Amino acid sequence: MSAKSLALLSLIVLVALTLSLGQALAQQPAHSLYEESRTIIPDNLPWYPVVVIGDNRPTNVNNVQLPPIFYMVVNETKKIYPVAVIGTGDHTGMGTQEQINVLYNALKGLQNVWLALGNHDLDAHQEKYWTEVIAPDHYHVDDIPGWRVYVLNSECRLSMQWKAQVNTIWNNLGNRSLILVFHRPIYPKVEHNLDPERANYLLKKISQNDHVKIVLQGHWHGYAAEMRNGIEWIITGGAGAPLYDYPKTPPDNATIVLERNHYIVLILYPNQTFTYEPILAGNGSGELVVTRINSTAYKIVNTKLNIFKKPAWIPVRLHVNISGWDVYATLIAPPSSTIVVNIQANGYDVIITSNATNWYAYATPPGGTNKAVVGKPVNGVVELKLYKLQTTTTTSTTTTITTTTTITTTTSQPTTTTTSTATTTAAQTQTTTTTGTPSPAPTTTPSQASHSWMLWASIAIIIAAIIVALLIVRKK
Repeated sequence: MSAKSLALLSLIVLVALTLSLGQALAQQPAHSLYEESRTIIPDNLPWYPVVVIGDNRPTNVNNVQLPPIFYMVVNETKKIYPVAVIGTGDHTGMGTQEQINVLYNALKGLQNVWLALGNHDLDAHQEKYWTEVIAPDHYHVDDIPGWRVYVLNSECRLSMQWKAQVNTIWNNLGNRSLILVFHRPIYPKVEHNLDPERANYLLKKISQNDHVKIVLQGHWHGYAAEMRNGIEWIITGGAGAPLYDYPKTPPDNATIVLERNHYIVLILYPNQTFTYEPILAGNGSGELVVTRINSTAYKIVNTKLNIFKKPAWIPVRLHVNISGWDVYATLIAPPSSTIVVNIQANGYDVIITSNATNWYAYATPPGGTNKAVVGKPVNGVVELKLYKLQTTTTTSTTTTITTTTTITTTTSQPTTTTTSTATTTAAQTQTTTTTGTPSPAPTTTPSQASHSWMLWASIAIIIAAIIVALLIVRKK
C-alpha cells in the first residue's frame, strides 16, 4: 500500500471514530436521571405514594429495548404519578451505554427516580456511565418526612465498598426510619440470595442500630415478603425479566408468589408507618382509567388487581397548574370504584370536590417548597387559598394531562399499618390537570451542552489528522 493510500485510510478511520464519539456524546444526557427527576417533596402532606419496580431486564441480555411488560409498568406508573419511584436493580440487560440510554428515556418525566444497581447493570463494565446517566452507585435521600431511603450497591466487594456503605447508613439519621434498597436479597430465603458474608455484616449493623423498617430487594424474579424482627423484607423482581418457578416450598413465615409480573405501590406516612401492595401487571390485571369529563372534572375507574388476583385500592394524584401554582389532588380509588374529581379556580381560590373518602389536596409555588398549602376535605370539599406570586404574569389556568389512557389495575381498601405487622395493601397515583389547554407532561431532553468541549476536541482531532495526512502525502 502506498504512503498516500495509507494516509487516506488513516484519515477515514480517524474521522469515523471521531464521528462515533460525537454521536455517543450527543446521546448522553447532561445530567443523571437522579438529578433531573429531583423534585421537592413537601414535608407537611398526610401521606406519600411511592412505586417500587425491580428486574425489568430483557430475556436476551443483548437486547437494547426493554421488555413490553416493563413499558406497561412504566405507563401505569406515569398514570399513578407517585412522589418517588424506587428501583431494586437489573434495569438493563448488560448495562451497555445504549441500554442505559434507553432506560433513561423510558423513565424520564417521573419525579424522584431512585434506582439501585444490579449485577446485570454492571456486566458491560460501564459503572461510570451509569453514575453519569442514571444515579450514583450508592446514596441516600431524606426527602420524605420521617424516612430515609438508602440505596446500596450489593455488587461491590465485601472488604472495602460494602462495609464502607453499610457503615454510613445511620449517619445523621436523627429520628427517621430507614428504607434500605439493594439488589441481592437477604430475606426471604429464595435460593437466590446475597452471600453470607455481606448479609451477615449488614444484619449485624441492623441489630446494633435499629431504625430499619422496610428492605426492598430484587434479583430473584418473583414476589416474596416476610416480616422478621419488626422489619418488612420484600423482594420485587417481576417488572419484565424472565420469571422464576422456584422455590416450590415457601420459607416459613414468608409469602411467595411465582411467575406473575408485578410492581409494588407503597404509601409512607410521616409517623413512620406504611402500607403497601404488590400490583399485578400485564394482561388480565385490571384497569385504571382516568378520563377528563370536561374542563374541570375527571372520572377515575379502578378495576385493578393485586398479585393475588384480588381487587386492590389505588391512589391517584391529579396535577393542575393554576396561576403559576402546582395544584395536586391525591386520593385513594377504592376497589371496583368510580371516583369523580372536580377542580375549579376562582382567582386564587381553588375549590376541589370529590366523592372519594380518603383524599387530600395541596399546592406549591413554582420550583416547589418544603411547606405546601394543604387542605383536607370537609363534606367532600377542599378549599385552597393561594396568593399572587411575584413571578406570575397571568392569572389564567392551564392544564397538563398525563393520564387519559387506559391502565390495568386492581382494588382493595387501604389500612395504615405499622412495621410490626405484615399486612399489605395497594396504592397508585395519577396525574392530570384542570381548566385550560392541555399540554404534555414535563419531560427531560438529553442536552449536548455539557459535552461541547469534547465535541470541539473531536473536531480538533479531525483537523490534526487532515494536516498530518496532507504532510505525509506531500512528503511522498
